[in-house]
Amino acid sequence: MLTGIEKVIFIIVTAMSLALAFKTFKGMFRLINRGKDPIDWSRASKRLLLGIGILLSQKTLFKSRPLVGFIHALVAWGFTLYMVVNLVDVLYGFIPGFRFLPDHWVGHTYRFFVDLFSVLVLVGIFFFLVRRFLIKDPRLEIKSQVLLPDTTRKGIRRDSFIVGAFIFLHVGSRLVGSSFAIAQEHPTVSPPAAASLAQFWVNWSPETLLFAEHLFWWLAIGLILAFIPYFPYSKHAHLFMGPLNFMVSGKQYPSAVLSMLDLENEDAEQFGAAQLEHLPQKAILDGYACIMCNRCQDACPAYVTEKELSPSALEINKRYHSNTMARGKDTSNRLTEWMLTEEAVWSCTTCGFCLEVCPVGNEPMVDILHIRQDLVLMESRFPTDAMDIFNKLETYGNPWGLSKQDREKWTEGLEVPRMREKRKVDYLYWVGCAGAYDSLGRKVAKAMVKILNSANVDYAILGMEETCTAEFARRLGNEYLFQMQAQENIETLEQYEFNTIITPCPHCLTTLKDDYARLGTAFKVVHHTSFIANLLRQGRLPLKPLKDTSITYHDPCYLGRHQGEYKAPRKILKEILKGEQSIIEMERSGKNGFCCGAGGGNMWYEINRGKRINVERFEEAIRTGAKTVATACSFCNIMLDDALKVTGKDDEMEVKDLAILVAEGLTL
Repeated sequence: MLTGIEKVIFIIVTAMSLALAFKTFKGMFRLINRGKDPIDWSRASKRLLLGIGILLSQKTLFKSRPLVGFIHALVAWGFTLYMVVNLVDVLYGFIPGFRFLPDHWVGHTYRFFVDLFSVLVLVGIFFFLVRRFLIKDPRLEIKSQVLLPDTTRKGIRRDSFIVGAFIFLHVGSRLVGSSFAIAQEHPTVSPPAAASLAQFWVNWSPETLLFAEHLFWWLAIGLILAFIPYFPYSKHAHLFMGPLNFMVSGKQYPSAVLSMLDLENEDAEQFGAAQLEHLPQKAILDGYACIMCNRCQDACPAYVTEKELSPSALEINKRYHSNTMARGKDTSNRLTEWMLTEEAVWSCTTCGFCLEVCPVGNEPMVDILHIRQDLVLMESRFPTDAMDIFNKLETYGNPWGLSKQDREKWTEGLEVPRMREKRKVDYLYWVGCAGAYDSLGRKVAKAMVKILNSANVDYAILGMEETCTAEFARRLGNEYLFQMQAQENIETLEQYEFNTIITPCPHCLTTLKDDYARLGTAFKVVHHTSFIANLLRQGRLPLKPLKDTSITYHDPCYLGRHQGEYKAPRKILKEILKGEQSIIEMERSGKNGFCCGAGGGNMWYEINRGKRINVERFEEAIRTGAKTVATACSFCNIMLDDALKVTGKDDEMEVKDLAILVAEGLTL
């Protein structure tokens, strides 16, 4: 189809496009490689099928907003198909008389699907442009104060318009160009949309039709050649960087992603992340993978309750800043000067919801944990209340600041074996600081003793030998204090023989199971709901059904999203209710469960901005009409009980751990 001059021009323009693209892509990956904790690219090659599967299926889009996700998937599928279409079109332009299997059913099927997806892509892009620029969907908005000056709504809208207009014009030009070819050839089998367009100019002169076909061929292919060098700087990079993100990620749950700092390295000049290059390479890659959909923002309990934190703004700021650096404009600005504010850093509850809903595998929560390490270890800047609990933990071995001698007070009047007496057991019951010192936690510990004794479980507690796992210290960035406490606990645990640790606290579970393993000592750890559910399955806990009550269940973030345990608590509740009635689920439950506000150290200090997260959550429980809010976490228990009182519902509702509900129903 192309003339000789056109072919020469095409070759020159293509060479220029590829040369510029090589430069911009090289700049992007050079910037990514400046980060610490190098990406294991061999993992990406081994998980190539995973990346291809995500690219082709677009399954991660359906975690939330299913309708919008489906429309986006149609656009993605169409654009992916167009990678083949563009290659065929180039061959069509360069090889005289070339047609892709013109008389074969495969060729007819190919042209039909190209035609179909051309229309679907155009409709989808039109929908997204209207949604962003005319309807102005509030879910696409971000508070301006958490965005970089260069990442204002104007910048985001400009980027979105460029990408949307490019796809619309590229696909539209190709569809129109196809219609001009059909108008010239009058084939017996034609794709419907292009054939319909062809009817408008079927009576044009052959010369005009040929000129128009050439014009729109150049528009379609030329737009691709113009866009390829710009690709790394645009939001459209997510099409490939998203699947790549999943390919290089080695995590299963959010709890296991934070690497252990080598505090004994005398040559280390930096702990945590103060600047972009201090973040892991995977974190810098996240910025290029971001789709700017704001799903993480919709889910974030801090943002929902009007705190300064927006995980979406964090990633968007990162990409805009990275683009500035990739263009050669180096900067040594601190992350808290442009990526997010210090108040936003301390607003994160580490609930992991942003990781759960992100369709491209971004991890803004992990970035925040790295920044906290810098602020605590390098700058000594953190909330005043955090200093108080650091001191209590270091001095007393617990955040309540109570004597270690009081750790066994809750056992008075109970038959509770100690490890120092038995030395060897099947199960070590890790009571936790809340179980030892908090009035609500002590009730849970006593209920667990009743359950363990009733089921004749071979167990024991550490008692005064137990000290805090220091989970909150690590999540707040005080890695030094965490590792000091962890080593003390590990040394204590290694004195005894046991098969499994049982704990009522998901935060202790996560720390003992995942964080301690990164220190080189692996323990088998189960949550008390998993253990109780197993006892019930074995028939070792005869229960009478609880009557005259209705129950809703609050999913703890560190049990659900961080450890993947959603079934055991619900199995317990089904046994408790015994067919009397069903569990009343909250609006946000299971993988979409909403945080109580205690995680990430927020249990111990207050962000005095917006609505309290525990109140936001408890109001959702109120709307269920349930009389009892069941919990499975020491911190959730405290936070929701506090919200119960704040909302004035303490005469109508109650908050109880599942262990207490089971103990109350025992018939023994």
